[in-house]
Amino acid sequence: LRQLAMHDPLTGLANRTTFHRTLVQHLERAGTENGVAVMFVDLDHFKEVNDTFGHPVGDALIKEVANRLLEIAPSALVSRLGGDEFTILQEVEDLVEVELLAGRIIEKLRLPFQIEGNLITVGASIGISLAVPGLEATEMTKRADIALYHAKAAGRNTFAVFGSHMEEVLRRRRVLETDLESALETRTQLAVHFQPVYSAKDGRMSSIEALCRWRHPTFGTISPDVFVPIAEECGLIQALGLYVMEEACSLLADVPDCGVGVSVNASAIELMSPGYSLRVLSILSKFGIHPSRLEIEITERMATDADGKAAAAIKALRDAGVRFAVDDFGKGTSSFGQLLNLDVDRIKIDKMFVDQLHHGGGLPLVEAIVQMARHKGLQTTAEGVETADQRETLTSLGCDSLQGFQLSKPLNRHDTMHLLSQHESRMNSARFSGDRSDQVTRP
Repeated sequence: LRQLAMHDPLTGLANRTTFHRTLVQHLERAGTENGVAVMFVDLDHFKEVNDTFGHPVGDALIKEVANRLLEIAPSALVSRLGGDEFTILQEVEDLVEVELLAGRIIEKLRLPFQIEGNLITVGASIGISLAVPGLEATEMTKRADIALYHAKAAGRNTFAVFGSHMEEVLRRRRVLETDLESALETRTQLAVHFQPVYSAKDGRMSSIEALCRWRHPTFGTISPDVFVPIAEECGLIQALGLYVMEEACSLLADVPDCGVGVSVNASAIELMSPGYSLRVLSILSKFGIHPSRLEIEITERMATDADGKAAAAIKALRDAGVRFAVDDFGKGTSSFGQLLNLDVDRIKIDKMFVDQLHHGGGLPLVEAIVQMARHKGLQTTAEGVETADQRETLTSLGCDSLQGFQLSKPLNRHDTMHLLSQHESRMNSARFSGDRSDQVTRP
């Protein structure tokens, strides 16, 4: 009974009670011994693993994470607070020592885990607080938690050390959570912009990508890198995704003969939610949009998850005619060999490869992706095209379409409507004349 009261039953690590009691003891004697550091370790995207592979695999992953933490910090007290939250209590001499430990943890946890035949990659975010004279255990853990929020906001898979400025960061985040919910309810502050995608071969506009923007009355423009994770963690991502989907389809409904499709991004949470495919098809029907004009962009992990919950939604929508694309290909952990098994229509080549086309070895990688995609019968789109040299090289490599600021920045709804209306008029003129060459082309 004593063992159960003091340890986590899944991993055998110390539990929350033991962690807190031990921290109090360390702080009481911290004045005469080495300093004390508390690290909050939180796995990135663990919920997605649970939803995709099931809770037994999630539990097995938690055990493996616990083992790695014990290997990295054998002299520390490693605890599990619950879920995917761990703590490390370590005596340290200085900040450098704890930062080096945090770096080792991140490097170790970003390596793939082999769980029941599945190769799973998660990563971790870490918040750190250091003991100072007079600091109580409760306040020290609060500081580590605040630092953890800061690490997540910085892009995850990193660590942050508590500083007094971070309390303001946390306060701002809580305000954003409340205001995002309000913005979705009232359909104010949010707007959908659209970035054109052009054919590499002839420069014709082939599609547009819907991109959500948030103009906050106090904080100004909020990056999607900030508000999308907030939406995911606060249960607002489905409402946000449906808002973008409706805005995109209503735009196409206003220019029904333009011959251009639209792509929207979907998260794993959306795809795995009950009834997602029915909601998408209902929106298409509401605005009279043929399913083939919609392309849903998903991550590599979702595309390679043949047996997970997302697969059923993808299949239902593809059977109805909706197209799918893998966004940011190469950014994740999929091998090029897995590209041949992707049940999608398009590969969007990540901007980091485009940036390295003329240095850093990006050119042969892009060429390999294009050739393998062509062998599979998949279309390719290069993202983040910013220079004429990049455009020329990507075209010569056989990339099907191009997207980026060199061709067009994202446009607001009014400007997109104007562009699509021009395209529609020229399409109609071409139909009557029998000449389709006079279409809207890239700059």
